[in-house]
Amino acid sequence: MGIWAGLKRALEGPEITESYRRRNNPAGTSDQNSTGSSTGKEGGLNVHETEVSEDLPYIDIEVKLTPEEIARREKSIIFKIRKFFWDGTGKHPKEQKYLAKLDFFLLSSSMFGYFIKNLNQSNIATAYVNGMDEYYKMEHNQYNYMVTLWTVGYIIGQIPSNLILHRISARYYLGGLEITWALLTVLMITCKNLPSVYALRFFLGLLESGFFPGMEYLVGSNYSAAELSTRSAYFAVAGNAAGLISGPLQQGLLKRFAHSSMPPFKWMFVFDAIISLPVGIYTMMVDPNTPSTTDAWYFTEEDRLVGLERRRLIGAELNTRQKYTWPKIKSFFSTWHLYVFPLLFLAYNNACAVASQPAFTTWMKLDLKVSSYVYNTYPTILSASAIFVTLVLAYSHNFIGGKKNHFYVYGFFIPLMIGCALLAHWKIPRGLHWFCYFLVGIPPSFGQPFIYSWVNRLLFQDDMKRNFVVVCTNTLAYVTGAWVPIFVWNTQDKPVYHIGFTYTACLNAFGAVLTLLAWYFTRRDTKRAKELEDDAEKNSISLVSDKE
Repeated sequence: MGIWAGLKRALEGPEITESYRRRNNPAGTSDQNSTGSSTGKEGGLNVHETEVSEDLPYIDIEVKLTPEEIARREKSIIFKIRKFFWDGTGKHPKEQKYLAKLDFFLLSSSMFGYFIKNLNQSNIATAYVNGMDEYYKMEHNQYNYMVTLWTVGYIIGQIPSNLILHRISARYYLGGLEITWALLTVLMITCKNLPSVYALRFFLGLLESGFFPGMEYLVGSNYSAAELSTRSAYFAVAGNAAGLISGPLQQGLLKRFAHSSMPPFKWMFVFDAIISLPVGIYTMMVDPNTPSTTDAWYFTEEDRLVGLERRRLIGAELNTRQKYTWPKIKSFFSTWHLYVFPLLFLAYNNACAVASQPAFTTWMKLDLKVSSYVYNTYPTILSASAIFVTLVLAYSHNFIGGKKNHFYVYGFFIPLMIGCALLAHWKIPRGLHWFCYFLVGIPPSFGQPFIYSWVNRLLFQDDMKRNFVVVCTNTLAYVTGAWVPIFVWNTQDKPVYHIGFTYTACLNAFGAVLTLLAWYFTRRDTKRAKELEDDAEKNSISLVSDKE
């Protein structure tokens, strides 16, 4: 029993107690005033199980500026540049120290993990045009079956993974997923026929299902609205980095193992597994969990208090270990978030198929008759451009306050709609053809961070609902993604893909309408919240006047 109890405590993470608050507020109030609940054996109150007071500070991180310092900051170009590139500039030194650690460890683990996840996904498309189709005699729609079976596994694993993540330590869970899918990836080299490939693709999807929504939830649990866009963007561009190296890597492997007894495309799976294993171990070592459950070795006790205080100051819910109940889940369906955001992300995600399908590479290979070097390496230009554009947009959004997501989401749907409409026509000048592939290849990288940062900033006051909406938003997109590509992106249509481009153009128009709807509801809710706040303030002033 002692071993199992110890293992359970390790998986669940530590307890952040109210005694932390009292140590930093020696003149604070009694237990009743601070929590309204009884304390535990050590005199501490478990944040995971009991609501924490939002009135008392954990630690003082308020920045007190003189009028002269305020004027200096407003006039200083250097300060504004530093603030643009790192939003920790100007904050309390304790918060700066905490934020620097959080940025390095959380972003590095999430980026490495998302990189290997996307490399695992993109290697199938790359392998398909570099010998996989001939090796397995893929003459019909087998490629889409591979994609679909991965997607089915991904859908099935979403909700259970979300429930598990909400109850145990994120770093062990996410790191364990990465290590396990590394082992399955290397097994791809043993497949002698398509059914065995299909089976492994299904289980890879099942294991990878928990990573993306889990990391989006953690990013939203550790950053404020004004900090989310750049962090979500770094997370997203890691996926583009996978596309950036996938082509050149495959080209290098083709040359290096051209005379190997094993088909050259299979060496891609070996490479993916080799880099996935240490990334999984790294995630287990450095992922910080949420501020109320962190046991990260690099955080001091002061850092942990800063993390809790940052969440308290923005009014975020600190209790991140509540149990799911049916009444609680039913309440999620009473607001618009669970209806609009999943459909919005569905439109985004399914539209991104235009970039993940081998449309660009097959056009270069079949129509332009270019060498394998060209069609393997040219898509990296798209990925590099997408990374640059995404980071510029994310930094600009954070700099203006992080609350204009709708403008940036429109920036995804409109260019993609135009590009797909032109490619659906197909008979266009070659120069315009090249331009259209850039027009549909760059926006997919920045749509995702602006949609999820939108969800995270609106629902920070209800941790369980935010977690639920994040996972449902991701899941619905893959429900249609599991079967629609079989019909609209039929590989026998390559490289024209008239149905696929037409469908995607219409999907982007639908996404633009949903963006407008989400913006309207966001404005409406903000206005209502402001009115309630003003009414409460007036009532408070009235009560004070009556007493006097």
